[in-house]
Amino acid sequence: MSYFWRVTRALFARSLAVMTAYRAEIVIWMISGSLPIIMMFIWIGLAEAGPVGGFSAGDFAAYFLMVFFVRQMTVAWVIWELDRQIRLGELSPKLLRPLDPFWEHAMDHLAGKVVRIPLLIPPLALGFWLTGARLELALSSVLAFILALSAAWVIRFCQQYSFGLLTFWFDRVLGLEQVWFALYFGLSGMLAPLSLYPEAVQRVIAFTPFPYLIDFPVRVLLGQVSGWELYHGLMVQALWVAVFVCLRWFLWRQGLKRYGAVGA
Repeated sequence: MSYFWRVTRALFARSLAVMTAYRAEIVIWMISGSLPIIMMFIWIGLAEAGPVGGFSAGDFAAYFLMVFFVRQMTVAWVIWELDRQIRLGELSPKLLRPLDPFWEHAMDHLAGKVVRIPLLIPPLALGFWLTGARLELALSSVLAFILALSAAWVIRFCQQYSFGLLTFWFDRVLGLEQVWFALYFGLSGMLAPLSLYPEAVQRVIAFTPFPYLIDFPVRVLLGQVSGWELYHGLMVQALWVAVFVCLRWFLWRQGLKRYGAVGA
């Protein structure tokens, strides 16, 4: 265990140095993920004449600013890394190391989050100032949000990792990710608060991981989730974490057998 922590700390330090050196590229990626800001202004415009579904203009502003934050903190790109490494044989030297390559990718992503946080503060502060939105944070909500945000990232990361491992068998797994992202785009809360969706739609998507990737963490931070609803949401997140962690492990074990069989 001590060896594991030493190695992961070293990997994180290396990843942090790399991510810090590429801050400009991270800013560009952040700008490319600014759809929640666009949606914020659309919904603010719709709410100027009065609340929409119980949301005032300020409520929409606070919601979508936090959607932007959660989206940035749960972004994943590991599927593109795995797709390239498996197809081009770049995975082979990594298999000679005693540590699963999973942890190298995980440290890259965690380092990216650390670098993003200070870069997110100015646009978020500007957004709250321009819209007049208010964010009243309770300690209990912040602590629950950290749990919900962490779980959302693990779900997204392990889901992408699992899809990336399908490259062991298929050539075009990026297309599968595009389908997933289209569903994620429409059902996670990036387009609108999920409470504005028809009840029938809400009941259906409650059986998918999408509401727990964006909408649930945001509502936790805004203090809109408490009691049993909070515990239930966290338990559902834990279930999806277990599903994708196990799926990743299974595909990795089976994929290595195929990778070795073809002489990579």
